[in-house]
Amino acid sequence: MNRLTLKQKLWVPILLCWAALLIVTVVNAFDARNAQMDARRADLADVTDMAVSIVADYAKQADAGKLPVDEAKQQAIARITAQRYGASGYVTIVRSDSVMVAHPMSPKLNGKDMSSFRDAKGNALYHDIAQAGGSASGAGYLRYWWPKPGETVPSEKIGYVKRFGPWNWDFIAGAYMDDIQAQLYATLARSAGMLVLLGVVVSFVASRVVRNVSRSIGGEPSAAAAIAMQIARGDLATHIDLRRDDTSSLLFSLREMRNQLAATVARIKTSAETITIASKEIAAGNLDLSSRTEEQAASLQQTAASMDELTKTVTQNADNAATASELAADASNIAARGGDVVNDVVEKMAGITDSSRKIGEIISVIEGIAFQTNILALNAAVEAARAGEEGRGFAVVAGEVRNLAQRSATAAKEIKVLIHQSVAQVGEGSTLAGKAGSTISEVVDAVRRVTAIMNEISAASKEQSSGIGEVNLAIRQMDDVTQRNAALVEQAAAAAGSLDEQTERLRNAVAVFKVEEHA
Repeated sequence: MNRLTLKQKLWVPILLCWAALLIVTVVNAFDARNAQMDARRADLADVTDMAVSIVADYAKQADAGKLPVDEAKQQAIARITAQRYGASGYVTIVRSDSVMVAHPMSPKLNGKDMSSFRDAKGNALYHDIAQAGGSASGAGYLRYWWPKPGETVPSEKIGYVKRFGPWNWDFIAGAYMDDIQAQLYATLARSAGMLVLLGVVVSFVASRVVRNVSRSIGGEPSAAAAIAMQIARGDLATHIDLRRDDTSSLLFSLREMRNQLAATVARIKTSAETITIASKEIAAGNLDLSSRTEEQAASLQQTAASMDELTKTVTQNADNAATASELAADASNIAARGGDVVNDVVEKMAGITDSSRKIGEIISVIEGIAFQTNILALNAAVEAARAGEEGRGFAVVAGEVRNLAQRSATAAKEIKVLIHQSVAQVGEGSTLAGKAGSTISEVVDAVRRVTAIMNEISAASKEQSSGIGEVNLAIRQMDDVTQRNAALVEQAAAAAGSLDEQTERLRNAVAVFKVEEHA
């Protein structure tokens, strides 16, 4: 059964139904024939029983002495031969020794010994009649061949025999079978015609149904199941044959599903490859950015340490400037008190010269720090520009640091110029003080100018100290932001690594699908 095609499987139950209908029709026809035969046998038995009853009545009259036996027999024979049943039925009387007593249709046979008679099929009819009458029941059925009235060709008959023992007579009533057989053949022919007509209609409808079912599937169900199993196993390159005009069958839907799955899997594979490359690039970029961020954080820490030292130096410079201002005031007071302290003034001026030289050196240091700060601020602005939107605030702070550094450098240059001037003036004052005390007034004026300049230096140093403090705070904030950025970069690197792992899993997941090269 599994080797049959779909059409054959669909036709098998239809053919079985036709065979069953044919069998039922034939069985019903033969059942009807048997029923007619039973009815015919019953009729024959009734007719024979009636004849026996008639003879029995005459026998009683003879036994009662009402009629002589011979006359009673003659009257009984006359009455029975005159009876008819059906169209041409009659009752024949035969003695148990096969001598014909009365044959209504062939009187010439009356009185003849029929023991040697054979019908058309060679049956010893009267011998069979004697056997049936002599049986234990005294009756029985038999078949024989006998021509119809007016015909010479014998026809099959069924007969019923019953013996009347007192007179030793066998009564037989027969009926022809050809009408029952003809009716059987007519019924079979009529049923066959109806079956053929119905078969043509049903076969046409069944063929349409089979065709529609076959077209709806597009092929054999086993082929569709095999294709579905291959697709379920990930083989999306399996070939599916379709009819030229097939656009709606199950196989067509399977092919469309396979094509869509193949296209989807191909896109997933392509996307997975792209994501893999991108994730690797992101991971590499994050590692590089993390390294550079850590380097920047280290540089900012060094810058913060340098700014701490610079703050201390500037604070010390401001203190020195205040001290110098006080000393200049003291020198001015001493110069005003008299020339007797010129020698002391000369010594103090020498100290002032040394202090001014030291201040000049400090100013040189401040200029170097301001230059380095300017360079650092410029580098910070460049890094902030690379950072994009996240480094915009850092760029603003770097610009402020750069401005403060430029201002510090400008102030340092001015201070340096003033210090050089002070050194020159103090030198000249020392020379003049050494030559004569008459120039005390000029020294006092010069000391006053120095005092004013030192006040300016002190104020500038305080302002520079305040600016450097702000720069130091900004650098510390930058260092904190950089540390957080470094942590974020590490997180991004970890996320990129996780993305790469997930992408690899995705590639492994879709690798089980087998697709065509062009898909």
